[in-house]
Amino acid sequence: MRARILALVLALTATPAAADTFTLSYEGAALGFIPLGNISVDADINDAGYEISTTMASGGLLNIFEHMNIQASASGVINNGRVSWRHYELDHHYSRKHRVIAMTVAEDGAVTAEINPTYRIWGTPAANEDQRRGARDPLSSVVAMAIEVGEHRQCVGSYPTFDGRFYYLLQLGGGRTGHFNSAGYDGEVLKCSLSYVAVAGYEASDSWRRRIPHGEIWFALAPNSPFAPPVRITTPLSAGGAVVRLTHWRRI
Repeated sequence: MRARILALVLALTATPAAADTFTLSYEGAALGFIPLGNISVDADINDAGYEISTTMASGGLLNIFEHMNIQASASGVINNGRVSWRHYELDHHYSRKHRVIAMTVAEDGAVTAEINPTYRIWGTPAANEDQRRGARDPLSSVVAMAIEVGEHRQCVGSYPTFDGRFYYLLQLGGGRTGHFNSAGYDGEVLKCSLSYVAVAGYEASDSWRRRIPHGEIWFALAPNSPFAPPVRITTPLSAGGAVVRLTHWRRI
């Protein structure tokens, strides 16, 4: 009886998992002033798991070459700070084409993917089973980076990522702190170098994907939060540069 009473008391008085909800908006620009599009992100993070969704719509100069609209979401569990994804969905409209991807991780780590329409080409070499099992989806890789930066205040790590066809590494390095005051966030940021390393799923026609130059990503070190959302991402281009910058910050 005492054990039952104690268990009931503990259940009623246990501290709930710390949770954060972020609503974020970004805009992209080339050469510092030519609009490329807008991105919105909603993220719910707690000690046990996460849900994140994003919408991206091309705009300005980018629409001249390829009108694009993307809706994506991901969810998973967090165990001792480690992010393990469970489900990922992507709805991608581009150049009068439309592709839907749904990926799920089974209990044994196997990744199943439903892709409609399916890819005609899977790359040379194609992503193998071990690579798929050892990777996260693109959104979950960003969540993992943001959590590790938020907890450890360091720019370290390589994040294997699989999006249904392409397998690549996102790598953080460097690390210097600074101050950011814009779009509703006023606080410290950690500025990391960001590298994109193409590994599998690519063809000769994807050479531009392989040559994505090193860039920089700034993470907001929000107080009392293990989650550090990006507030700025820059990538050099042959004729200037592209930047994705925060335009709206809301934390609940």
